[in-house]
Order: sequence, then structure tokens, then C-alpha cells
Amino acid sequence: MTDYFDHSFIYESGSLKSKTLEALQEENFRMIEVPFRPTAENFAKYFYDEIKKMGYSAKEVVVYETPNNCATYYE
Repeated sequence: MTDYFDHSFIYESGSLKSKTLEALQEENFRMIEVPFRPTAENFAKYFYDEIKKMGYSAKEVVVYETPNNCATYYE
């Protein structure tokens, strides 16, 4: 699931002007639009929720922004 997002320009719906999107598309960026601000905290919850929807049991999800900075989500 996470491989889909890897090496992509991830942006929140409605957060960029059309000219900005056009410029990024012209440069052949791989762009993925999500309905939330793409922070480690929000992605930790997103992945947790998706894992649960798939029927798996999850205790917590950890998303790293850098080798020394991460966000954890659990219920």
C-alpha cells in the first residue's frame, strides 16, 4: 500500500492553484491527490484505517518523515 505513494508529489485536494498543477504536470511529476493534508500524522491514521478496512488487525502504524522523525497512530 505504501509503495503506491513512494516517490510521488502528494498534495491535498484544493490546495494548489491550477497553474501550479499544470506546471508540475508539464515537468512529469508523479502526483497523487489526497483529501487530507499529507502529513506523517494524517498518513499514519489513513494507513491504520485502510488496514482495518482490509480486515487486518492493527495495533499501531508508524510513518517516518525522516530517519529521526515519525508519527504514530493507534486506538
